[in-house]
Amino acid sequence: MRRSIRSGSASNRRQRGVAVVVALLVVALATTIVSTLYLRENVTLRGVENRLALSQTRWVERAALDWARVILRADAASTGGLDHLGEPWAVPVEQTRLDETVTAGARLDDASRPATLSGRIVDAQSMFNLTALVQAEQPSAPALPTLRRLLLTLGQPEVLADAMLARVLAGQPRTIEGRILPGASLPLLRLEDLRDVPGITATTIEALRPFVTVLPVPTPVNINTAPPEVLAAVIPELDLAGARRFVARRERTAFRSLDEAASALDGQPALPAGQLSVGSSYFLVRGVIRFDRVEAATEALLARNGQKIELLWQQRY
Repeated sequence: MRRSIRSGSASNRRQRGVAVVVALLVVALATTIVSTLYLRENVTLRGVENRLALSQTRWVERAALDWARVILRADAASTGGLDHLGEPWAVPVEQTRLDETVTAGARLDDASRPATLSGRIVDAQSMFNLTALVQAEQPSAPALPTLRRLLLTLGQPEVLADAMLARVLAGQPRTIEGRILPGASLPLLRLEDLRDVPGITATTIEALRPFVTVLPVPTPVNINTAPPEVLAAVIPELDLAGARRFVARRERTAFRSLDEAASALDGQPALPAGQLSVGSSYFLVRGVIRFDRVEAATEALLARNGQKIELLWQQRY
């Protein structure tokens, strides 16, 4: 009888032990399932939040471009073709916090990063335009030496000017027997398109970026906005030190004509015909938008023709 009681007691203990183990396994399995579901739900929620933030960022981009259009349109109406760095469009927008009105009603709580916008409008004609290297399907006589001088000033190999000219020519349409045929290569749209040119590296492009651009048509350099390096390259008789002195004088006044500008240059050199202007038609809009976990940098090229402002391209980084 005692053996039977002891045997039953041991069996009960084993059964209780098995039940405890099974219960623990069930709890562990349930915990794993719930955790997985929670993780999936959290990832899905974060994905929805990121898409919402990206959508709001794109909305702010459009609003910023509309603002740039309004500024440039108003400038065209008030200055009559004169563009200089003392105008409202040239004032950079420092990092500015956006409220719910600007973010299309999206709620900005304290738990998220503040929505901010910073950026500026840059006169694209303050830089040397690579498209000016070609005139009427032929190399431009004054533009190529200008580019060579600019490269030397920037510490870049002078021979790169010929490589850039060849790249611009390859992208130009050709007229053969009265028929217009596409170029051998895609046309240049942005400075980054020079990456396929032998000898030009990402470092070279970054060195050129403040001074060289690509516009749809040949354009003169705006003497009211160009940096000293570009002015010294465009005006052969002007050295870099003289160009810097001119820029210092330019900060006090804008020149309404090329004759006025020439009188402020050291030695009053003759300005090259067709290479300079006092106004601009192309502007770059650059900005950085931060909204919650999304940060987006954008650059757009605007063309101004009177009161008409056209978006030519936009690139996001």
